[in-house]
Amino acid sequence: MKKIFILIFFWSFLFAYEGEEKYWIVFKDKGIYENVSLAKGSVVYERLKGSISRRAFERRLKVVKDESKVFDYYDIPVYEEYVNRIKSLGIKINVISKWLNAVSAFLDSEKINIVKSLPFVASVSPVAKSVRTYVDVYDYGPSERQIRLSGVKKLHEMNIVGKDVIVGVMDTGFRLSHESLVNVDVLAEYDFIFNDSTTANSPQDSPNQDFHGTLVLSVLGGKKEGKIYGVAPGAKFVLAKTEDVRSETPVEEDNWVRAIEWMDSLGVDVVSSSLGYIDWYTYKDMDGNTAKITKAADIAFQKGIVVVNSAGNERNTPWKYIVAPADGKYVIAVGAVDSTGRVASFSSMGPTYDGRIKPDVCALGVSVFGASTGSTSSYVYASGTSLSCPIVAGIAALILSTHPELNSFDVRDAIRNTASRANNPDNDYGWGVVDALSSALYHGPILSNFPEIKENVNGYEISVYAMSKSGIKEIFIMANNQKVPMYPVSENKFAGVLSSLPPQFSIFVIDNQNKTNILTTYLESKPPDKFYLSQNFPNPFNSKTIFLLDVSEPVQVEISIYNILGQKVRTLENRFFSQPIRGYRIVWDGKDEEGRNLPSGVYFCRLESEKFKTVRKVVLMR
Repeated sequence: MKKIFILIFFWSFLFAYEGEEKYWIVFKDKGIYENVSLAKGSVVYERLKGSISRRAFERRLKVVKDESKVFDYYDIPVYEEYVNRIKSLGIKINVISKWLNAVSAFLDSEKINIVKSLPFVASVSPVAKSVRTYVDVYDYGPSERQIRLSGVKKLHEMNIVGKDVIVGVMDTGFRLSHESLVNVDVLAEYDFIFNDSTTANSPQDSPNQDFHGTLVLSVLGGKKEGKIYGVAPGAKFVLAKTEDVRSETPVEEDNWVRAIEWMDSLGVDVVSSSLGYIDWYTYKDMDGNTAKITKAADIAFQKGIVVVNSAGNERNTPWKYIVAPADGKYVIAVGAVDSTGRVASFSSMGPTYDGRIKPDVCALGVSVFGASTGSTSSYVYASGTSLSCPIVAGIAALILSTHPELNSFDVRDAIRNTASRANNPDNDYGWGVVDALSSALYHGPILSNFPEIKENVNGYEISVYAMSKSGIKEIFIMANNQKVPMYPVSENKFAGVLSSLPPQFSIFVIDNQNKTNILTTYLESKPPDKFYLSQNFPNPFNSKTIFLLDVSEPVQVEISIYNILGQKVRTLENRFFSQPIRGYRIVWDGKDEEGRNLPSGVYFCRLESEKFKTVRKVVLMR
């Protein structure tokens, strides 16, 4: 039946465009910009910096560690003259992708030959169409199995809910009037099908257009007391409507590519995509380097976005294997298991064509409870890797909310290396069923996303949840340059009392391996009135230490580590702060500029700017 459906789909599309199909036109170079300077301070660098949000810049910086490396060849725009030359042939262009150095356009066989003959064109290939990755829908009551099976509930109980993390969701559309979604924090939304800023159903849409996206978003971030809580209900969301479910309009990967470039510019931290693409591709193409959508997904990951994608529902079809972009070298491909932890009968298997293990991990994908578009208060059970994907994307958001210093590679390591089969991964389960709590603890102790504050006769009781694999050695509040100890009051919960409530305070936790985490709370929104670099915590340290920086006005700041001989061994930050900021977190891992472990000893952290200079003494103990 599925094959017949695809054939009807394809025929309708050919008829609609009178013999034209959509193709990628990939260019050989970027024209006059091919060898342009991307050096920090150059005209192009500054123009690119202005094209993305500050948050996006900082997310990229967590990966490359150096401002001069934030932008690369992928960020250079497609050469406009090439685009104009294509248009001059009477060709309609749909999407322009700087990452792929390509455009998608409608071509017939005659135009294909003309375009291929152009001296600046490298290749012409079909735009792939997607297969949706959910299976059956059931009609019975609510459940919290998706929260329990993956260990999410324990993090929720510790007030780790995805706060301050931005998750991008690509799907069919979103009915935000549903009771489980009305309180979801949506920062931006865009319809890449009809090119407007509303992802709800349009008059042109099929009535069930927004069903799939509504279901997926509710599993990820929905919240309705007594009915459903998503994995990351405290996160913020950017929504992209990229899939058209109408039978006469096939879904194409170019909308996906356009959407993820948009999400990158907005500073999205995690992307959840429950779509897969196999039309026009063969299993041989599932090598992480052929499918255009896979290339875009891997570029996004290397720019600091944790890209999570459904593995696919093809196990029982002739295809069997994972679908693009789940074949990406960096993409976290998610398979499905049932409530007993057994791989679902439909969950696509690995390996990739080049022999890499896929999927990466699994989560519950059988009878997952979520919102339905039948009414604003209706719910369904559904199955598919479409539902296991948002569970893992939500877990990535939880990890980042308690460890905001991590980059995309760190998050992937935490998720894979703590899953149920991490010691013996295979091509059915990957590294195994995800464990949210263990993955959050992988890089060190965890703290609540926010403290609880209660006024009492002694002042203000500040309480927080904290946990570490090795146990808590010390936990305290820093307020008004005073250190206030915190004491256990219940399992994993600690409290301390402040005589008065300052505009900001920080809670530090140090575990028995001297790993640290910090939670800074701001009770006033006004910017700091002076520059300040905190003493690092812990000090002495072994594997990681953290400084907090307050910047009171726009300024260029360099923060570097020097050894006892006065030699610079590492630059931690060298950047321009365009606006005031409180509590900017700076992490040093005890390594030099080349990534080599430095020996034990005394080091100095030096901050230099036009407005302020200071030095902090740091002790590294191996």
